Amino acid sequence: MAYEFNVKREWRRQTSDGEYVILTDPTSINLKFVNEAFATDDMFWAKVLPEEQIRTMLANSFTLGLYKVLPAVPAAQSSDSPSSPRTPSPTTEAQPAEQLQQVGLARYVTDYITWAYLTDVYVHHEHRGTGLGKWLIACCNEILGEIPSLRRALLLTTVDVGRRFYSREMGFHDVLEEREHLACMTRKTYRMDGK
Repeated sequence: MAYEFNVKREWRRQTSDGEYVILTDPTSINLKFVNEAFATDDMFWAKVLPEEQIRTMLANSFTLGLYKVLPAVPAAQSSDSPSSPRTPSPTTEAQPAEQLQQVGLARYVTDYITWAYLTDVYVHHEHRGTGLGKWLIACCNEILGEIPSLRRALLLTTVDVGRRFYSREMGFHDVLEEREHLACMTRKTYRMDGK
C-alpha cells in the first residue's frame, strides 16, 4: 500500500488583528500574491516568474498559505434585497463562505518520505510582529514530524537573524557543524528571463 501524505490541513488562530488560518490546500494559493512576495526585497533570493511557472512550481511543492479571514458578506438574494455584513438578507439560509486574504506562505520541496527543503517563507510586512511567522514555522515543523522516514530537512537562511530563528523554532543547525563528514554544495544560477 502506497503512503499518502495528507495534503489538506488547516490551522486557525485568533490575534488582536483578527482571525487567521493556515491552509495546505494548493487551490487556495493566490498566484498574484506569490509573485508580489517574490518581487519584494524581503525575498531577495526569488524573482517574479511567469504565471505558468508559478503554477508548475506550486504543483511540485507542499505549500502552506497564511490567510487573514475577512468578514463574510452574504450573497445578495436579488437586486431588490442586497446583502451587507450589517443587514444580511432574511432569505439567506446557508452561511456565506469566508473570504481569505493571503498574507504569507512557506513552501516545502519534498519527496514526502525522506527529505524536505523549506523555502520561500514569507509574511507580508503589514502582518508581522504578532507571532504569525512563528506560528507558520510551528505548522511547518508539525508537517516535518509527519514525514515518516525523514533523514534530513534543509533550508537556506541569512547568517544573522535567520540562523538563530530557525535553530530556536525548528531545531535546524548550520551544516558546518558537521563539516568532518558532510559538505553542503550549491550551484547558483539565475535565469532572469525564465527560460
